[in-house]
Amino acid sequence: MVKEYYKKTYPSANKYRSPKIYRPTRGREKTKFKLSPARLKFLLILIIILVVLYYFFASSQFQVKEIIIEGNSLVSKDEIVSILPQGKNIFLFNTEKSRSEIVSKFPEIKQVAIYRGVPDALKIVVLERENKMVWQTNSDLYYVSAKGYVTRKIVTKQIGSLPVVVDTKNLPIKLGQELVSPNFVAFITNVFSSFQIEEGIKPLNFEIPETTFNINLKTEAGFYVKLNSLRSSQKQLGDLKKILTQYRDNIHEYVDLRIDGWAYYK
Repeated sequence: MVKEYYKKTYPSANKYRSPKIYRPTRGREKTKFKLSPARLKFLLILIIILVVLYYFFASSQFQVKEIIIEGNSLVSKDEIVSILPQGKNIFLFNTEKSRSEIVSKFPEIKQVAIYRGVPDALKIVVLERENKMVWQTNSDLYYVSAKGYVTRKIVTKQIGSLPVVVDTKNLPIKLGQELVSPNFVAFITNVFSSFQIEEGIKPLNFEIPETTFNINLKTEAGFYVKLNSLRSSQKQLGDLKKILTQYRDNIHEYVDLRIDGWAYYK
């Protein structure tokens, strides 16, 4: 009974007969980070690339500070520069977008070329449309190019020696609009430059009564000449010279040369 009681009362007594020795656990040694030569080389190259990129694309050294415009006479330098982004990095400057905006904004400009001048300059070379005549609708005056495009609204003093075509129907027009054909412009300029039939008879302006096929040329002599823009200008002027030679004193209002082989006068 005593032995059994002892076992029940002290069931773990055997644990202390050969006690174990507990030692503190040794801490793990920290692993030291060591770059291999290849990784070190890669890191240095990456740093150099980042520095170079920052220098070229973020440094003020390469911001556009000077813009050179060449080939312009109808459009001023200030007008062109005003639509360009200011202080832009020269390498990030979008030449294609700027070229498109210039041509769209200024109808008198036909082509544009943009060149980068490192570190901070842009050179813009423009090719302007050659204005050949002036179109009048109501009291508004517009330059028209050799290709028939409306290029710029002008004032009377800017007409110069160009022929003036008056739209008697006063139809509205827009800048950049293809107004007439190149053949029509060539016809007007040829007649205007060649109309020196005799001294004292000089052209004043052209009038469009209905369509551009039929044209009335007003003269300083008081009469006007009806022309057909689809016929040869030189042939019609030759016919006019013959009529004036024979019937000049009888012409008071007009000479009609629109029909080939016929001439009418009043």
